[in-house]
Amino acid sequence: MRSSSLASLIVPAALVATLPACEDNSKQQEQDAAYVLDKLVPLANEDAAQVRRGLPEGAKKLGEIVDADPGANLVALQKAVRGARASVKDLDIAKTTFFTFVDTTGIALRSEADPDMLAQKSVLSSFPVLKKALEPSAGVVEAWGEMQEMRGVRTGPDTQWVAAHPVKDKEGQVKGMFVTGWSFRRFAYHLEEMAKRELIDRAEREKQKKVPLIYVFLVREGKAYGAPVTPDVNAQAVEGLDLANKTQSGPFRGSIEITKRSYGVAAQRMPDLGEGTILSVITSSF
Repeated sequence: MRSSSLASLIVPAALVATLPACEDNSKQQEQDAAYVLDKLVPLANEDAAQVRRGLPEGAKKLGEIVDADPGANLVALQKAVRGARASVKDLDIAKTTFFTFVDTTGIALRSEADPDMLAQKSVLSSFPVLKKALEPSAGVVEAWGEMQEMRGVRTGPDTQWVAAHPVKDKEGQVKGMFVTGWSFRRFAYHLEEMAKRELIDRAEREKQKKVPLIYVFLVREGKAYGAPVTPDVNAQAVEGLDLANKTQSGPFRGSIEITKRSYGVAAQRMPDLGEGTILSVITSSF
């Protein structure tokens, strides 16, 4: 055998040495992603539960203090919205990005915060399902969709989860509805911050020198929504995983390469955040 042919069969020792390390690193990244996802799932479910538990009580308190004509004094209405939220523990600590009073025609009259992007905008035009929350016997009504004034980022795709409950006066007359919710990208940011905190705490406990890079996404109808500063290429890569199919029978664990960098992936369906919603985490070691 010629020496050139023999040389072609020789794998450099350095390359052989790196193969097991690469495999170990990939497995570790998947384990990191799964670890974080397991921590985030109960947190996200509780965030949604807080809204569902607190909104009926908040709407009741709002009905007790709102004026007979809520639109006549918008300053007083804003104070009433703030007071109703603050008086209910679940709502006071809720991760939602807005609280607003919507009248019986579907117009948002006043929100708790300024600037009030929702003021005088029709909520029902974007979320017609919420009309059910104007019925006296209604409970918490939920909807998913997109409204410019509810966005969590200035540019790029976003969507919202919105919950509403009827607001009734002392005679039981419906005066409007108490509406709250969150932008998927703002909620992804909240979860991502929780994930970073968890990884930092783990690194301190286990005396690790480095903390994995992490991104959190909410996936719905094929679109991946990450925190506001998440690179678009990362969201597109997560969308390409087709997680709706991969999570049909349970949580998904795997790996992905984005711009020549490997990531571990973990994802699972989150019915408490809406049927068809998926929570996904990708992590990468430095």
